[in-house]
Amino acid sequence: MLNFIVALYSLFVYQLSYSADIKHWLSGFLMLTVPFTFVVNAFFLIAYLSLKSAKFLVSLIVLIIAYPLMERTFKFASPGKVEISANTLIISSYNVMYCDYFKYLDGKDPGNALGIVQVLDTLSADIKCFQEMYNIKEKGPFSTILKLKKNNPYYTYVHGEGKNPNVSGSIGLATFSKYPIIDKEEFYWKPNNNGILRTDIVKGKDTIRVFNVQLKSMGIRVKKVLTASEDKRAEETKNILGLLKAGFESRGLQVEKLEELIKASPFPVIVCGDLNELPYGYAYGRLIKNLRNAFQEKGRGFGFTYHKVLGFLRIDNIFFNEKKFDIKQFDTYSKYSFSDHYPIKATFEVID
Repeated sequence: MLNFIVALYSLFVYQLSYSADIKHWLSGFLMLTVPFTFVVNAFFLIAYLSLKSAKFLVSLIVLIIAYPLMERTFKFASPGKVEISANTLIISSYNVMYCDYFKYLDGKDPGNALGIVQVLDTLSADIKCFQEMYNIKEKGPFSTILKLKKNNPYYTYVHGEGKNPNVSGSIGLATFSKYPIIDKEEFYWKPNNNGILRTDIVKGKDTIRVFNVQLKSMGIRVKKVLTASEDKRAEETKNILGLLKAGFESRGLQVEKLEELIKASPFPVIVCGDLNELPYGYAYGRLIKNLRNAFQEKGRGFGFTYHKVLGFLRIDNIFFNEKKFDIKQFDTYSKYSFSDHYPIKATFEVID
């Protein structure tokens, strides 16, 4: 009986993820359980097979229905050789955690901050999309715009002021390109420096519209719960649930604005950035209705992009218009662990 209840629940949450039509915060909580349903149904499948019971068919059918969601979780694609041509377009996305400037300022971990700044410049791509980028106008290691524009002459950014009153720099979204940027539009959501940075970029005879995105952060600090005293643990857990609820509500509105901009685009679209949401959630579900996901097409393994506490999350993504872009390769650079996010990169062939 229990496996039937699990099967019914699984089908319900799969429908929420597939349809992505309900943006209510409660559906957000339910969709978080999708990966657990994979595990539980796999357990029942193995258990009933070992007992030679026909009930294994229930879990088998559920797992077959879940296969497209599993593709958002794990990919078996093997790396292939990419032929670089005039039609090749390489795009990277990287949440750089304010370049860890505040730890550099305090002298706690200056090497980590400098590592982030180095990766900004050394990770090669034709178009680079950064979230939570930190910049100081004066010359120095954190004059990031000055450093990047040497090899990426075209750039644009949207920023909010740093929260530390002793810091004169700016934090926000930034897009750098080896090709001309002919237009931009920005949407900025306080207080977390989230937003959308839209750039129109000309490559040869094509104009490409790139959306650099960071949706509302989950804002949760699991470490606080794990390290809290017993009398404080319930309060910290309640705070996390409240932050999750607020995040679901905000991201629902933000991704609808992004959808509106994508549908209005006269040019083929690429969306890069930090969704701050799992691949089963509302934001991902809305975007995958009209675009393809680079990890789903050419990713390998789990492709986790966040590596702090709860370091098994894939929340950074690159989406693209399949009619204009043929995905050749997708990489997650887990060797660059300076930020709390790993950089990701997609290689496309632009279709004539």
